[in-house]
Amino acid sequence: MFKGNLSNLEAYQSLPIKMFEVIEQVKKHLSASVENGRYQLEGDDIFFFVVDENTKLVTECKSEIHRKYIDIQIVLAGEERFGYSLHPFKSITEDLLALRDVAFSEDVVTEQFSDLQVNDFIIFNAEQPHRPQIAVNEPMAIRKAIIKISHQWLAEQSMHTTLTWNNNNIPHQISLKQAGLRTNIEMRIVKDFEPELITLAVEHKVETLIAAWQGAALPISEAFDNGNFFSQARVLFNLEQGCVVWLVNHIQLPCGNKMSADKLAWVPAMHAINGQLAAI
Repeated sequence: MFKGNLSNLEAYQSLPIKMFEVIEQVKKHLSASVENGRYQLEGDDIFFFVVDENTKLVTECKSEIHRKYIDIQIVLAGEERFGYSLHPFKSITEDLLALRDVAFSEDVVTEQFSDLQVNDFIIFNAEQPHRPQIAVNEPMAIRKAIIKISHQWLAEQSMHTTLTWNNNNIPHQISLKQAGLRTNIEMRIVKDFEPELITLAVEHKVETLIAAWQGAALPISEAFDNGNFFSQARVLFNLEQGCVVWLVNHIQLPCGNKMSADKLAWVPAMHAINGQLAAI
């Protein structure tokens, strides 16, 4: 569960960048006084609808889960209380997941509550129990927008990105895979022998690395090449607290083929500046 307010979106940099962009896009739609109804943003993967509802006594409200979609609810008028749990249902009373992507249960573990006012929003992950439409004080009419984001689509967009080089003659590939707040950098080095895969985990999100990518590796040392051995240090990402260095090592074998013996390394408190590694 995550709670925020539309007036302070820029403060929520911890959200996946694609989710942030969807909320920002819906905010722009809502500022144009959108009428009630359903609005497609990305086919069946992303859409939102605006509805008028009434809050009710907590005993009249059902706790629910969704399997396919992340649920983002924004209060546009009135006030609404949401129940939620950080644990899955112990059992399901009414299973409509195949038909409507919703299931209901009262078998909730350690339910908590959060109150939303106008422009507040709340995010529930797929499979997370939540109970909407609870009255804060007395039952009342409310208006709200509900955003649906396919969790599979979001995972594909936010968690795994392959970067491309400006120089198409370099047959290497960098893949970024997010795991929590860390990102695993995987670099595939292609030479005459079996491609080498070198990896490094950094304490940064995929979006941060993408923003720092300049389309190529930046040399920070002179290239050494004696015909049998080539070596050079290059920076892949200048980040806020340091940089990711690619140590390039290519060996010419007696048969004429080349093999790679490369390495990735995290260098704290330094950046590539004007072709050199310098303190930040």
